[in-house]
Amino acid sequence: MSASVFEKFSAEKSLIYILVVAVVIVFVFVFYLFFFHGASSIQLLSPNGGEELEIGQTYQIAWKAKGIEKIGIVLFNEKEAKWVAKNVDAKKGEYDWKIYPGQKCGDGYWIAVFEYPWRQDNKVSYSGEAFAVTYSESWSCDDLSIEKEWPYIPSDSPDLRKVFITKNVYTGNLDGLEGADKKCQDEAESRGFEGKWRAFIGGDGDQETAIERMKKTPRGAEGVFIDAEPSAELARTATCHRLLGKNLQEFLAKFSNSLSINQEKIDKEFLRDLSDIWLGRVNDNSKKNCIPIFKLLSGSYAPLAEKYTFTTTCQNWTQENRLVNGYPVSEETASSSFSTCYTPEGKFTDAVALGGLSSGLTGGESEATNYFTLYQGKSCATEQKLLCIEE
Repeated sequence: MSASVFEKFSAEKSLIYILVVAVVIVFVFVFYLFFFHGASSIQLLSPNGGEELEIGQTYQIAWKAKGIEKIGIVLFNEKEAKWVAKNVDAKKGEYDWKIYPGQKCGDGYWIAVFEYPWRQDNKVSYSGEAFAVTYSESWSCDDLSIEKEWPYIPSDSPDLRKVFITKNVYTGNLDGLEGADKKCQDEAESRGFEGKWRAFIGGDGDQETAIERMKKTPRGAEGVFIDAEPSAELARTATCHRLLGKNLQEFLAKFSNSLSINQEKIDKEFLRDLSDIWLGRVNDNSKKNCIPIFKLLSGSYAPLAEKYTFTTTCQNWTQENRLVNGYPVSEETASSSFSTCYTPEGKFTDAVALGGLSSGLTGGESEATNYFTLYQGKSCATEQKLLCIEE
């Protein structure tokens, strides 16, 4: 009997041990779930401070996250914060960060990774110390081209021909073709553009069209045409410029494109000025006389004679008046003899307006049907800009 009691006591003692061990295991498991597995956290691993990160290069941002599904990444300094990435899968633990041109260089930058989307009390982790963003000697305009989705050319590339549109405006009295060239040269120097410049503008004669005048420059009409205004600076003292055309023909095509196409390919300020440039006779296809004044063709009660000009170059860029001298003819004076033109409908009319050929938009119901043209007639009293091309 005593043996059975001993056996019973031993069995109960073993059961107690098992229960104690089970309780401990359950407690440890619950403690782990609550304090370790269930708690969310994030830790930024790199960049962690002291680095020099070059514009144009790609760097890995790495972190460890627990209990977090999505993260956001920002670059910041004392003055501003800039998104690097949003809504990134926290489980990836890394993100390839390409530093595109346009990012300011300097010291005092930090990276922060945080639980996304941001709310108060979200988990966040910062770089341990500040790092620097620098330019690289090997950085090129390719990175800017990728970012802007349009070709950019470094200024030290061969056979470049810079182009700008004047900020100043002028009537049709440009002091002739030489005066137009001087206006381009003066403004180029005031804006810090080096070299010799010529206005892309044509006169009355067949040997004075804008293209013929370009052919007389040292490089002729050759060259790769780029915007003279730089879009970015390179560490090697060169600059990046928007490509306007691989040759003259491609550049002049901008003056015939639709507005919607040019909006994708041209800087906004350059595009805004593109429809208000004095051009005169650009090539042999340009009319020599009898052009309508564009703004008077529709919605104007002006006499038909005032809607047509016999000159296409404001009398070789020496006139700023709206009408020819002697018009209108008073009853007391003898009838003046004015140049005459025929309308597209074949109607005969005097041509008493003074005008010149200009760039412009033909108009349309939508941007897709609104086209640029090289052959729009405008009054010599109109104030417009000049297109200047580096010789």
